[in-house]
Order: sequence, then C-alpha cells, then structure tokens
Amino acid sequence: MTTIDKLDIGVYIQYAQRTQWVEQIKSEFRLEEAESIPPQAMVVDFQPKPSEMDMLLGVIKVSTPWALFVTPMRFREQRRSPFTVARIVPSLGSQDDQEETEEELEQYEPETAEEEREKAILLGCFKQITKLNDWLGHVIGRIGQFLQA
Repeated sequence: MTTIDKLDIGVYIQYAQRTQWVEQIKSEFRLEEAESIPPQAMVVDFQPKPSEMDMLLGVIKVSTPWALFVTPMRFREQRRSPFTVARIVPSLGSQDDQEETEEELEQYEPETAEEEREKAILLGCFKQITKLNDWLGHVIGRIGQFLQA
C-alpha cells in the first residue's frame, strides 16, 4: 500500500507545476473577475449571423410546402372518417350527382365552336375524375387490407 510519505518527489513537483499553470491561466483569462460580471451582460458580436441577415433583409426562413390548398366549404361534413376518402373532387357532390351533371353536359347542344370545345374539355375532365376516383377506391381498399393484416 502506498502512502504520502512513500511517494516519489516527482509527484510533488508535478503538483506544483500544475498549480502554477492553473494560476497562470486564471490570471491570463481574469477568471477571478468573471464572478463579478452580471448574467444579463451581452457579448457584442459584429459578425452578422444568417438569421440576423434574414431579419435585416426581410427574408423569412420557412419550410414551404409544395402546394397549399384551402379546404373547401363543408369539407368536414363530407368526410366521415380520417381513414376514408370517397372522392377526388368532393365539391361535385356524390357519385350520382356527378353522373347527373355529366349526363346533362352530354345532352347539352353547343351553339358555337367555342362551346363545343369547352364541352369536349369538360367531358374529358369528368372521365379523368371518374378514373381517379376508381384508382383512389382501389388504393383505399389495399390500405384497408394492409391494416387488417
């Protein structure tokens, strides 16, 4: 077992050197005076940071979404469950309402070439909406199967 009286003199010399180094660092950095600095003191840094530059230039950092849409009126009423989506364009009404509108459009006789072109475009849109609704129903069905498994 080692006791203080059996230590080598080199240990005492190392202790004295380390103590001297600590005192030297304290005097260089004025650590004794650091206790008198109030915690509210502010360090002035003249190098502008990116956030300060953004505030100065009026640029706001925002993680912008790819698209932002306002929810349609009565949107909450149309959705029965957060896990089900019935329609791509719920503002067209139910499937029956959409079919009625499409039939009315097919029966409409345009008077000008412009109206004829618009009718063809709208009928194409209705066909695409029907196709997308079918795809959506298929995807939701697969999600339901996945959740059951």
